[in-house]
Amino acid sequence: MRLGYDTWVIMVQSLRISSRQRLWAILGLAQPLYFVVLFGPLWERSLRMSSKESYATFLPGIFIEVAVFGTLFAGIGLVSEARAGLIERMRVTPVSRSALLLGRCGRDILMLLMQALILVVVAIPFGLPVRVVPLALTFLLMCTVAFVATSLSYALALTVESETTLASLANIVNVPLMLLSGILIPIAFAPDWLQTLARANPVYYAVEAARGLFGGDITTTALLRALVIVLGVGAIGGFWAIRRFSRAVS
Repeated sequence: MRLGYDTWVIMVQSLRISSRQRLWAILGLAQPLYFVVLFGPLWERSLRMSSKESYATFLPGIFIEVAVFGTLFAGIGLVSEARAGLIERMRVTPVSRSALLLGRCGRDILMLLMQALILVVVAIPFGLPVRVVPLALTFLLMCTVAFVATSLSYALALTVESETTLASLANIVNVPLMLLSGILIPIAFAPDWLQTLARANPVYYAVEAARGLFGGDITTTALLRALVIVLGVGAIGGFWAIRRFSRAVS
């Protein structure tokens, strides 16, 4: 009960801080919108799909890309907070150390869902088919992926203690994750050796599961497999992040 209350307090406080940085939220939404408006139509011609098929295949990958890219850089704000002494001040408070991480993750996931809803609204005129259950399950998968990425980002932030270093590391990690997940072009079109590498990428399974859901198969084993793999990575990342938070404020 105490953990839940502390997490809620930290999340609300983090949302208030983020509400003062509206430009950052707008910039974070710009890249996915570019993909939806400018890159999505290319699928119709290059892969010879209808508009409906194109966005039902393309947009689920963008959802997962937003969940990864939009949260890998979340730790940059934490570096500034640590430098300003906000983390140090937590030492004298009775707040749960785990809540310091979970509250911030909750803030990031909530903002991610708001961005995802905007993407859905923008993509509907382009032919995106919207079905409530597949969309809800895709959002659940997004939240799981986002929790993993944001946990790792916060753990790295407290480790490197530098915005520049963290941004460089996030870029180094994000690019291969994106290219080897089939977000922009399905991995099925890649050579065999790239397909083999892709199977070592947890994001690949999330993208495949999301596309299966948008294809109407809500009972697909791909979703269960993706959740198991992502949650396995998330358990490791979350444990590391909680330990970093605990040491930072102990």
